[in-house]
Amino acid sequence: MKDAIKLRNRFITIAVILISAAFLLHWLKVEGERDRVFMLVIKVTYENKGENVWFLRESDRMIGLFMNNSWQTVYLVNTSHSIERFNSDANGNPIILLNLMKERLLPGERISYSATYKMVFKRRHLPTLSETSSGTLNDIPEDLKRKYCGPTSFWQSNLSILENEARRIVGTETKVLTIIRWIIRWIASNILYAPSEIPKYPIETFSSGLGDCDDQSNLLITLCRIVGIPAYLQLGCIYVPHHNQSSYLWSKHLSLREDGVSWHGWAIIYIPPWGWLPVDPTCVSSVLLRTDQLNAILYSAVMQYYTFQYMNITVTDYIAEIRGVKEFLESNGFYICRESVMWEVKSQNPPQIKIPLLLITTQSLWVKRRLLLSAGLSL
Repeated sequence: MKDAIKLRNRFITIAVILISAAFLLHWLKVEGERDRVFMLVIKVTYENKGENVWFLRESDRMIGLFMNNSWQTVYLVNTSHSIERFNSDANGNPIILLNLMKERLLPGERISYSATYKMVFKRRHLPTLSETSSGTLNDIPEDLKRKYCGPTSFWQSNLSILENEARRIVGTETKVLTIIRWIIRWIASNILYAPSEIPKYPIETFSSGLGDCDDQSNLLITLCRIVGIPAYLQLGCIYVPHHNQSSYLWSKHLSLREDGVSWHGWAIIYIPPWGWLPVDPTCVSSVLLRTDQLNAILYSAVMQYYTFQYMNITVTDYIAEIRGVKEFLESNGFYICRESVMWEVKSQNPPQIKIPLLLITTQSLWVKRRLLLSAGLSL
């Protein structure tokens, strides 16, 4: 939709993903070749503790659908409210709009909604990577350069200070994998991992020498774009069976609860002749990256853990939007609570998120099948 860049709830979702990524303490490594099946429940609660009326917009009832590809299959199993329609956001990610049957929250009121996903993890395999086999900058299709190399309002690849540093790092090298390796080495040597409540622009990460997963990934993306390598950001969730944490951010106007799941952001970069590959500058330690920079690909979260790709960020300035949402909540006395619970299907007693009975409007199997098929999914 045309105003998707201004969608408030989508940027709350992105903010939650990127903030919660900083609290990831333990990941379960992928084992074996068989598919693994997981369930994920996401519940969102809006509460008006202020004196103003909270007018709920279309974006406030929007839920993202995970990607379906050769590495994962995700089914939308259930929603707490009926689905009004399917759509896509400005980045091309599939979404649904729920019918919350409410257009505003008066002072003292709250409302919740939820979505349940069935997620099938498929074993991932990378091609054999070597710098001698790497393609050059000239091997990258021009249409990809036009779409994924230009400056944006937050991938500011036209800033002279970043341009000069990128050119200094790369020099006259043309092999794309070698260039990626050198940029990762520079980031590992110059940027320290540091979580924050709001994401940074690449120039801020560069200037401060500090950044978390998406901050460092966005700096990597910007430096790649400067030298003509297509790149953008991907976000997703990771199954973390022993992770159970609650966090309060933005003066407690945003609260997060995670059980069995955490969230992460990484770069996706076009490297010929292999195509688009995940490059993850924060999934392994900076010591390992300084030793072998290809570890950012080989041991990325996508390859090493039970990770599910949730969405792409290709054009949207989510950083400005997240900062705007923070101000919006804090200045009006509005609060958002987001809960995520994930478990493997083999579990005998899966955890539950309690939803008020009045909010549950489970769809019939026939309606669910029709909606899933219209989105290219199946039961």
